[in-house]
Amino acid sequence: MLLPIFHLSAAAIDSYVIWYDQNYVELPVHNELLKDLPLKSRTMFLTIWCLIMQIAYHTIAFLNDIIGSNDPSPKKKPLIRLIKDTLFSLAFPIAIYVSVAFWSIYTVDKDLIFPDVIEKLYPTWMNHVMHTMVTIFMFLELIMTSRNYPSRAVGISITLAFSMSYIAWYLMIYFKTGVWVYPIFDTLNWPSRIVFIVISNIVILGVYVFSEKLNYLLSPSQPKLKKR
Repeated sequence: MLLPIFHLSAAAIDSYVIWYDQNYVELPVHNELLKDLPLKSRTMFLTIWCLIMQIAYHTIAFLNDIIGSNDPSPKKKPLIRLIKDTLFSLAFPIAIYVSVAFWSIYTVDKDLIFPDVIEKLYPTWMNHVMHTMVTIFMFLELIMTSRNYPSRAVGISITLAFSMSYIAWYLMIYFKTGVWVYPIFDTLNWPSRIVFIVISNIVILGVYVFSEKLNYLLSPSQPKLKKR
């Protein structure tokens, strides 16, 4: 009974943050092209991509609790369990990256990631749900449930596809508007921006491998992972 409550609560908390943002937060967006982006322009932020994925994951995990299986290695894995396990392999590294990148840059110079003009619009609790709780929820999930990761090649391919999709979206926004979504990019030249993007992807993939190994360390009874 604990797992369904946990998953439903996590999905509800993340959903409430998006609802609150859409109804009560008005970002000072002056570029008309940015105003036309979905979700009141919020889709330009990786944080929102991450939050939507968290909602999707916890909702699917809740459905798996009800109609699927949480056995460590079910002989016949339900489709929803397969979807849940695969989505976790993506949701975990993205959540960790969002938290680590945000708080690392925030600690050095918060104006590079969350300037006062933006920060004052968001309650502290909301900031922590978006940039802290996503990671806490994922670690709790890792500890509380069992899953079978996809093969290393499939998992990394899915993770890279997600990451490159956001990067393409991020760059498209810049080339169409001349505005960098994150102020830190204004302080970098193009070689530095490329290095930042490459390092970010290395970190994400590093977290993927870490989570994969930690998952099988916590669940040693699971089948040995296929790397191809």
